[in-house]
Amino acid sequence: MFAYIARCHITLHDNLYYASHEFGRFYETEKYLHNYGLTYALGLVRPAPPFFTASQEPRYREDLYATEVAYDYYVTPARPLHVDFALNTFKLIDAHYYNVPVKESRNRVVFGRAKEITPGSTFEYFVYSQIPRTLPHWIRLGKWLAKAEMSYKWYSVGTGEAPIVSPPEAQRIACPLNPLDIADQQLATFDVVMMPPSSLLVNVSIVGPCCCLPAEPLFHDEPSKDIHVPIGMRYFEGVVKT
Repeated sequence: MFAYIARCHITLHDNLYYASHEFGRFYETEKYLHNYGLTYALGLVRPAPPFFTASQEPRYREDLYATEVAYDYYVTPARPLHVDFALNTFKLIDAHYYNVPVKESRNRVVFGRAKEITPGSTFEYFVYSQIPRTLPHWIRLGKWLAKAEMSYKWYSVGTGEAPIVSPPEAQRIACPLNPLDIADQQLATFDVVMMPPSSLLVNVSIVGPCCCLPAEPLFHDEPSKDIHVPIGMRYFEGVVKT
């Protein structure tokens, strides 16, 4: 079990785009942020993977375990707190009078119309760690490398500031879950969001131990609001129970 947990908020300063859903030449950005992308954005994977790769196949498991990130950290997916969208047309080719589909060796599309998340949108996620390290104040997200500002606060798991609780009934948790990473908690209710590289579970209620975080003025919480986050998650070591 990890010794510390950080509660993190992200505020976008640029349009955020990544192709969660593709409908012909229309590309839609999902309002949830996947935990694998956040792990790379936080700079936890060292050395960072090259910008160019010829294989077009992701290497998440290899990157996370080769650098021992999976043993020292775990980043949850991010849920939207406030999100707005914009539609933008983009074109990354020179000739305007014909369309020849060419297989790209980079992780991008040539032209189309994108549904992007706009600046000012906010998200929340959590980082588990063995040590309370300094996290970056600014990170880059998505295919346009959108600039995002981050604020966070560390808590010591299992202490008075972040006790571990096991409610007798199903407890609603504060973050989406990656089903590939779920530990021993039993899922009571959830919704599924289909998106690459793996679907996420949202609006989740679980039966099992959780870390309970108090209301925090830094995040403009209501005084009586407690945050529950499941414990024991690790990359690619999940066992889904319902």
